[in-house]
Amino acid sequence: MTAHVSKEQLGLMLPGTMSHYDQNEPEYLEAPRPGVLSSLLLAVSGWVSRHSEVGDVSSFSDAQLADIGISRSEIPLVQDNAIAAQRNRDRVIAALQAGRIAGG
Repeated sequence: MTAHVSKEQLGLMLPGTMSHYDQNEPEYLEAPRPGVLSSLLLAVSGWVSRHSEVGDVSSFSDAQLADIGISRSEIPLVQDNAIAAQRNRDRVIAALQAGRIAGG
């Protein structure tokens, strides 16, 4: 008893074995980019989030700000990742120079 099996059916039964048949198939299209409205909504929600975090940090006392290592004048820069990374590098370098961290 013999049954005819098409290449599509065989590909479904043995995944990964028929990949050479798909070489001439067009590539799938990329996901569509977000529209203007969704981009605007993302920007506004990001601004609201940043504004909320800056407002939260602004409510800290000077002692609490000193505990986390920022001054009141640096509060607007809380969300800037590049500035935060530079501050962390500066702190590590200062600690290494002061001998508080053993250099490796």
